[in-house]
Amino acid sequence: MDRHEQPIHEIMTTPVRSVTADTPAREAASVLLEEGIGSVVVADADGIVTKTDLLAGIEEQRLEAPVSELMTDPVVTVSPDADVQTAIDRMHEYEIKRLVVESGTEAVGIVSTTDLRRALATDLDSVIGLFAGSVDSDSEQTYECISCGERVTAASKPGTCHACDAPMRNLSVPRN
Repeated sequence: MDRHEQPIHEIMTTPVRSVTADTPAREAASVLLEEGIGSVVVADADGIVTKTDLLAGIEEQRLEAPVSELMTDPVVTVSPDADVQTAIDRMHEYEIKRLVVESGTEAVGIVSTTDLRRALATDLDSVIGLFAGSVDSDSEQTYECISCGERVTAASKPGTCHACDAPMRNLSVPRN
């Protein structure tokens, strides 16, 4: 399957964090900072408040303003079964960086440009190997933990070592 055909539900961020329309901007900003997220859905007002919206509110000294005055609305959505290319097209069309993933009328996830970048990114070692002519993109490769030396053979790079959680490196790629 082409990466652009991958369903959004496989890459979206969950759970969706939401606030009410009367939540003060200061409180919404705290939620973003504490949870390390870039937006919250304004559930009862069909909107979304992003870091950018909150920064504009802070610049205007509107920290106590309700998020309903700062939010982007209406919220742009995509279904969980839509593919990555649909999300890219929708973000481009509306010039936004986040889409709410909605099943029926319920927000079930958020997909951001960061999520899309991760889904479309190619393992750097595989790209280097393809240019070097040493690795077929569909072949299994050998990966080694940079910490404990554990080795794994796989078609795609493991995120981290299952034994010690350290990063893995691709041994199938020459390091000249």
